[in-house]
Parts: sequence; structure tokens; C-alpha cells
Amino acid sequence: MRSSSLVFPVLLGAVFGVLTASLSKALRYQAPDECKWMAVTSAGEEEVSSATEPDQEVALICHLRTINSELENTNFSVIQSQYTVRLRIICADMLYFHSALTPGSLQTLTDLRDLSIEYCKVANLTAGAFRGLRQLRNLTLRTHNVDWSPVSLEIFNGVFTEELGLLERLDLSINNMWRLPEGVFCPLHSLQFLNLTRNRLRDITSLRYGSSTNERCGVNLRTLDLSNNSIDSLAAGVLSKLSRLQELHLESNVISFMADHALDGLTSITYLNLADNKLVNLPPEIFSDTRELKELHLQNNSINVLAPGLFNGLSNLLVLDLSENELTDEWINGATFAGLLRLVILSISGNNIVRLEASVFRDLYSLQILRLEDNAIETISDNTFTSLNNLHTLSLSNNKLTRIDSNTLSGLYGLSVLSLDSNKIHYIDPEALRNSSNLQELHLNSNKLYDIPAVLSDVPHLKTLDLGDNLITEILNTSFTNMSELVGLRLIENNLTNITKGVFDRMKALRILNLSSNKLQKVEAGTFDENKNLLAIRLDGNYLTEINGLFGKLPNLVWLNISENLLQWFDYAQIPTGLQWLDIHSNQITELGNYFEIESQLHLTTFDASKNKLTEITGSAIPDSVEILNLSNNLITKVQSYTFFKKPNLTRVELVGNHIKILTQNSLRISTIPSGKQLPEFYIGGNPFQCDCTMQWLQQYPGEQQERNKPRLMDLDSVVCKLLYNRVSTFVLLKEASPDQFLCQYESNCFPFCHCCDFDACDCEMTCPTNCTCYHDLSWTANVVDCSISGYVNNLPDRIPMDSTQLYLDGNDIRVVGSHSFIGRKKLQVLFLNSSNVE
Repeated sequence: MRSSSLVFPVLLGAVFGVLTASLSKALRYQAPDECKWMAVTSAGEEEVSSATEPDQEVALICHLRTINSELENTNFSVIQSQYTVRLRIICADMLYFHSALTPGSLQTLTDLRDLSIEYCKVANLTAGAFRGLRQLRNLTLRTHNVDWSPVSLEIFNGVFTEELGLLERLDLSINNMWRLPEGVFCPLHSLQFLNLTRNRLRDITSLRYGSSTNERCGVNLRTLDLSNNSIDSLAAGVLSKLSRLQELHLESNVISFMADHALDGLTSITYLNLADNKLVNLPPEIFSDTRELKELHLQNNSINVLAPGLFNGLSNLLVLDLSENELTDEWINGATFAGLLRLVILSISGNNIVRLEASVFRDLYSLQILRLEDNAIETISDNTFTSLNNLHTLSLSNNKLTRIDSNTLSGLYGLSVLSLDSNKIHYIDPEALRNSSNLQELHLNSNKLYDIPAVLSDVPHLKTLDLGDNLITEILNTSFTNMSELVGLRLIENNLTNITKGVFDRMKALRILNLSSNKLQKVEAGTFDENKNLLAIRLDGNYLTEINGLFGKLPNLVWLNISENLLQWFDYAQIPTGLQWLDIHSNQITELGNYFEIESQLHLTTFDASKNKLTEITGSAIPDSVEILNLSNNLITKVQSYTFFKKPNLTRVELVGNHIKILTQNSLRISTIPSGKQLPEFYIGGNPFQCDCTMQWLQQYPGEQQERNKPRLMDLDSVVCKLLYNRVSTFVLLKEASPDQFLCQYESNCFPFCHCCDFDACDCEMTCPTNCTCYHDLSWTANVVDCSISGYVNNLPDRIPMDSTQLYLDGNDIRVVGSHSFIGRKKLQVLFLNSSNVE
């Protein structure tokens, strides 16, 4: 919105004012490059078009670098004033240059109702900044100066005048403000919403919402957000004039002190958030004026005392959160919650409660959610929950309970979710859940249970049961007699060694079964045959040696993890064809069997067979449907040609950390991928590749242009290979090896054009001398003959190849080299005779 760009349509309008109405409309909605017009309709905003009516209300949205800075001068007066009801300006967040709102700069926008300025680094708001905006209802100015901590927004007196008498919403959050002028918002008589969050305000008395000097100051305010500031105390009556305030946010400050009557006058407040402060206690009569309060958040303070009768009179309270404080059972007693008849949610988790007395929840007839986790509860008196007929969620996780007696949970007729995990429970009375027959979720994990508790027979509607991380050693046929509706069963990290057929037969609805990290040596064939609805099974982290007859009759199974066992044999016939996700990593499998050749019938998309003992991979060993394939850290030495051909869904293949020395070009060949689809990613690093003459193609991969039948080799730049012969280094980066280092060993070679190979004296026949080792590159341009330390005494080797380029004779006892010893060897470039006693 630079002045040079915005003045253009105005000048045109002045000079050509006699043009047709259609042209006038076109000029009206012509915006600078950084801006665009949007039509404001009942359904929202839509782009202005030729169909937009001349009297249509519009919004202008501009993305600028700055406003009125050293970079540019912004002229708002060139914006058409009539029908422009919204203006949104977003400055460049990555640029740090000061922006400014000069007095009267917006006064021509007389129809403006909504003004939003984001990321513009405005340092000062002076009197007259919003002059003329009499119709303004919604004002947002967020500089995001908190991202530039030395810079703060300073507001001066006279910024908000009675001229803004219609303003209802004001957002000045994220401005790094330290202070506000006395009564700066008092002229805004229609203000209902004020957001000052994420600033650095310490004292709110300057708001004058508690002062008697201006009776109308804040009188219509409904929501005040002062969260995420630096407020450390609340004085008496500091907000007493806000009689219509309904929502007050003071969370995430550093409030450590509240005066006795700090909340006086807040007679309409329904929501109060004081969480994440430094409160240690609360004055006894702090809530005496807040009788309409419905939601009170006091969590994450350091409250260690609750004055007797503190919550008396809050009969409308629905939500009370006292979690993460330092309360003990001395303060959580029969009088603490007395009279809170409408309370629906209560959280006192994360405190220091050791004992719950029988009367503590006596009046909480409406309570539906009770959170008591993360305390130190050792004892729950009998009938403590008897009054809580409407409770549907009870969390007692992470306490120190050792037993659940017959009357511990009595009266909980509506209970749906019960969490008793992470305690030290070793005994549950068989009658403990007799009143909770509608229970649907039961969490008993991380306790000291040795058996499947008999109490389960009283909860036939259970959907989720977690018995993980206990000491359970066996499952009997009678353990789950009444579990026909169970969907999820978790038995991870117990001491199970054997599972027999029939133990899960009554669980017809079972979909998810977790038996991982036990000590299972055998799961009897047919164990899951009656669980036709199973979708996912975990058996990883056990000692299973075979899985025959376990999964073949599970038509709905899509997810199976049998990794980290002792399996030595695997065949695709052992899994249902509909399986989509399979993990068999960290076993001892030597082959991916496919006896019935069903690779085209399988639906596997993700397959992890890493960390096994596979030695060779063939095309039939890979399902045609696979997308993600992990074969890393096996013993693979050979990848057969066309292994990945006709696997059209491949996206990622890992062959890292195997024993592959040689890869042919066809080993990685894939079916042609359509141009609109991304090529699959292959990872081949961590293999002991040899830079022999057959591997030079890999250095030049993929060539000048990536072919659509070759995958992308994502780690090729880091692949290291071993040189077959090099006197300087053994290993190099494959990409950095020179062409003449890709060598193959040979004993003899007769080129097709050579016709004398059957005769003794034949120059074009290459025969490696006795006790020597010979190498050549793919084109035979390099021909290395190594006869070092080969035991030659008083003579040279016979029949040194005529095309030798490097000849090493060092470390022998040759003594005499004749004048014609190397005659005809025109390509010889390197000759070593050192340490051979040549005279």
C-alpha cells in the first residue's frame, strides 16, 4: 500500500470522472499489487468480480512490508471510503523496521467497522491514531513485538476517545506492552471484549476498573483477557466496576497475592482462570461476590491451604480444577466441597492427598468427571463415592493403592471409565464392581496383579481392558467368561509363557489384542480362530519360534507385529491375504517363503523384515502390493535381477546394512512410473560394496536424466566401496572413485579380434603371470599386473601382458633387467622395480 501505487486509481478517477458506470466500478475495485478486494456477504468474504454490486460492502486485505516507515509512505486516504467496512493489514514478519500510525491517517475510512493490523512493528500509539473511525466495532493491533524483545508498544493518552463509542472488541495482545495510561479504555463505553494477553503488564490498577472516578469505565465489558503477563498481585476491588464481566483470564502470570476482596464487584462472572500462577493460598471470602461462577481454574499453583468454606456459596459451579497444587487430605475433607450441588467436573490431581474420607464428595450429586490421579492416595474409605450416582469417569491413576475392597467403589452406578493404573494393587475384591455393570473402560495396568481379576465377571459391557505391566502368569478358559463386547485387550509386559486355544473364544467383538513383551514360548494353533473381528495383534517381544495356524482364519486382520521373537521360518501362507501392515523384524528368519506363489494376492503395504538372517531377495519374496519395505540389517548378499519389477506401489525400500558387494543394473529395476507420480526412494548404504568393473554404472547413476524405471537412490553420495587394488587407500566414496579404480581380476583373456590365442607367442592374449594378480577395468583401458613379492629370482615373469598399464615388480630378487625386457608394452605407464636388487 505504498503511496505511489495507491494514488494511481484516485488520479484516474479525477481525470476521467465522466466515464461510464462500468468503468467507474472497475476503478473502484482496482487494488494495488499488495492488496485485494473482497466482497462482504452474509456467508463470509468472496473475491470481488464483475457481478459485484456497486453498493456492495467490501473488505481490503493488504500484505505490506511496513506502514509509514523509512521504507515507504503509506497513504490510506486513497482507499475508497464508501462501502469499505473492513481493512486487514499484514506486515512482513521477517523484516524489522518500525511502522507508524500517524494521527488522522485513517480518518477518511468513515464506513470502517473492522480494522486489523498484524505484525507491523508499531512502537507508539498517539492521540488521533484512530480519529474519524466512528463506525468501528472491532479493532485488532498485534505487533508481535514479543518476537523482538527490546521493542514494546507504548500507548499514550487520547488514543481511545469517545469518538470510538461503538467499539465492541479490542485486541491488543502480543504487543510486549509494559504499562498502560490511567483509564486509557474508559472512553470506550460499548467495549465488551478486551484482549491484553501476551504482554508484560504488571499492574492493572491503571485500567481504573476499580476506581470510582469514572462510573461508566468498563461497565459493558463481558470478557477480559490478561493472561500471559507479569501481574504479581490483585488489590482489593481492582475490578469492582466490571459488574457485567462474565469471563476473566488471569492464567500464566506470576500472581502470588490476592487481597481479601480482590474479586469484589464481579457479580456476573461465570468463568475465572487463575491457573499457572504462584498462589499459595486464597482469602476466605475471595468468592463472596462471584455467586454466578460456573467454571473456576486454579491448577498449577502452589496452593497448600484451602480456607474452610472457601467454595461455599458457589452453588452454580460446574467445573473446578485444583490440580497440580500442594494440597493434602487435611484440606480435602467433608467440608471442602460442601454445597457444590451442580458441580460436573472436579480435578484435584497432582496434589499430596494420602487418604480420602467417606464424606469428602458427599454433596456432589451431579459430578460426572472426577480426577484424582498423581496423588499419594493409599486409603479410600468405604462408600466414599456412594453419592456420585452420575459419575461416569473416575481417574485414580498413579497413586499408592494396594487393594480395592468390596465397598471401595460402591454406589458408582453410572461409571463408564475407571482408571486404576500405576498403583500397587495386588488384590481386587470380586464384588468391587457390582454396582458398575455398565463400565466400558477399565485401566488396571502397571500394578501388582498376579491373576486375571475375577471382578471382570460383573462388567459385561466392557469395551476396553488394560491389564498390561502386571505380574500375570497365565490366562485360563474361565478368565474372560463375560467379555462378549470387549473391543480392546492389552496384556503387554506380563509373565505369560503359554496361551492355549479357547481362552479368547468368548470375545466375539475383539478387535485389538496386545500380548507384546511377555515371555510367550507358544501360542497354540487356532487360539484366535473365533475372533473373526480382530484388526490388530501385537505379539512382539516374546520367545515364539513358530506361528503356524495362528492368523489364517482372521479375514479382517490388517495389522500384525511379531517382531523380536525367535522365528526361524516364515511363509506368506501364514498370514491372511488382507493384511496391510506386517512387522517381523529382529527374528532369525532366513527366507521370505512363498510356497504357494501368492505375492499377487497379498495386500501388504508396509512390511518390515529388517534384522533377520535373509541372504537373498527375489521378486517372488516381495508382495506386489508393498509400498514401504524394510530389509535393512540382514545378511543379504544378492538382490536378484528384477526383484522390484512389477511392484507399482513402491515408495520406499531400505537395503541398508546388509552384505551386498555387487549390484547389477537390473537388481534395482522397477516398472515404469507415470510422470505425475513420485519415484520410489531406495536406501543402499552400509553395504560392503566392491568397486569392481561391474559396479561403475552405479557411480554414474542415474545418468543425465532420471529414467522413470529407476528408483531414486537417496544415500548414494555417502556410499563407500572397497577398491580391489589400490596402493594408497582401500575404501573410497563410490562417487569419488576414478574410472580406472573400478577393476576386476582376471587370469587370462582373449579378445574377440585376437586369432592367435591357440599359439604360445600371442601378443593380444592376456595371461596373468605365475604368482601374480592381474586386474582390468570395464573397457580394458586399465590393465594392472601385480607381481610384488612374488618370489622371482634373477629373472622377470614370463609373458607379461602386452597391454599392461601398471606393472609392479617390487620386492623380488630380479637383479638384472635386459634392454628388451618390456619391448612392445606401449601402454605401460607405471613400473615398480624397487626393493628387487636390480643392479
